[in-house]
Amino acid sequence: MAKQAVTSFAQVDGLLKEWKRIGTNSLSQNLKHKMNRSIELSVESKAISSDPDAQCLLAILARLPAGTSLDHLKWWSKRVGRVTSAIGTLNDTALITQHQEGASTNCFVLPVVQSYLRNQPLYNSPKIRRLVLLACCSFVLDHKSEPGDPSSKEHIEELDSEKTNIQSILHGVTTESLSELGLVEDVSDVFAAMLAFAWYQFWTRPSSETLIHLLELVPSSNIGKESILRYMAEAHICLGRVYVKLARCEEACKALEDARRDFLKLGTPSDRVRAAHASLYLSDAWCYQQHAGSEVEKVVREAQGDLKGDPKGSARALMYLGEALWYRRCFDDALETLDRAKESLGKLGCRVEVVECLIYITRSYALKGALEECLETGKELLRTARSVGANELISDGLVGLSRCYIRMENYDDALDTLKESLSIHDKLGYPKLVAIDLELSGYAYAKKGDRLGATIAYEAAKKKYDEMEQTNQTRDSSCDCGENLRKLEQRDMELKPPYLYDS
Repeated sequence: MAKQAVTSFAQVDGLLKEWKRIGTNSLSQNLKHKMNRSIELSVESKAISSDPDAQCLLAILARLPAGTSLDHLKWWSKRVGRVTSAIGTLNDTALITQHQEGASTNCFVLPVVQSYLRNQPLYNSPKIRRLVLLACCSFVLDHKSEPGDPSSKEHIEELDSEKTNIQSILHGVTTESLSELGLVEDVSDVFAAMLAFAWYQFWTRPSSETLIHLLELVPSSNIGKESILRYMAEAHICLGRVYVKLARCEEACKALEDARRDFLKLGTPSDRVRAAHASLYLSDAWCYQQHAGSEVEKVVREAQGDLKGDPKGSARALMYLGEALWYRRCFDDALETLDRAKESLGKLGCRVEVVECLIYITRSYALKGALEECLETGKELLRTARSVGANELISDGLVGLSRCYIRMENYDDALDTLKESLSIHDKLGYPKLVAIDLELSGYAYAKKGDRLGATIAYEAAKKKYDEMEQTNQTRDSSCDCGENLRKLEQRDMELKPPYLYDS
């Protein structure tokens, strides 16, 4: 502005008005050129051009949009000889920025510098891109686990810290880029990493994006017909389970049916086992779609036959049979079956499935009217879920307990439990479970005489149900919320109860 005042003889008030009106554009029409020139001077400085390690590290960091911690640099910079010296050089030339996050120091390249480097061949070479992609795949596969595994909590935390970078890198993979990077014949790690990252997302915040991208890439790869079919089937199993969580049940059923078909086509004993797993997951989706109970039980019993030689598979099939019997409202048979499944799964160390058994044992007791047993099992369910450490399972425990409290007319504890459950479901991105939490909260508020709280909760629940895939269940729930809102408007606090444990 001072320079412009000298060259244009403008007054201060005129310059300030112009700044207010058009911002930095008032200073120069060539600002981008000047910025690029400034970056160029740093990139081509003697300090950088004479330090290959600094050049390599800069190229790597420029491909990490969220930056990374100094601790994680060991994953990304395995080909950099002197990392500490390279960081010093990049700091001296102001090409990276560092900031403290708790006990960790993070370093990153500013977006404007990233943009500039993407157009420089030295910093965007196939060699660098291949190095970053393979480092990304290695990081994901070395932190592959699921809730219940000894390292799962640590692995999820590590992936959480790099998820923006991982997503950017994996979603940037194309058939053309794999060819350019010389990975057409050696693409298994890339596909395996995409699948592992999708399962991480399933347990933290389900998303279909990575899986859809994987399903687009696999058919055009050169890994052989059987491998293509197997990757497609595994991706469809994960996609089906993701869609169930996102309340997109029609798409879930199609994905799981595709997975089952492809595994059966492959036909090996292990593939037939995976086909049976797909059938079990399909039975779960059918329950959400309110299929006939006899159909649900039939598909589970068929899967049971294919899993006889697999101890874990057989125990899981027993669990799904218990769920099918619960769905058919055969509560005594369901409890007996689920107890046997829980015992077998506990001996096999399947902690996640033990929690799932407890969910349906709690529901069975509730619908039998055995509320003391329901409360006791609900508390055990929540304790076990917290010990496993997965938010999804903890939220299941909270919902089970809150429904039990509502049946026992303990509305204060119900609301406290639902607040925590709602927070987790919102974070996980589960629209149906958010709607259920809100509907249950509306009923509990009304029972406490809080008309305003009940109205706000029911309005939010109805909006969620209306936004979801329309099934008989979502339509009925939306109608119930609407009916209760009309009653609240008329100051009638005797509301229609929610479907406790029927959803």
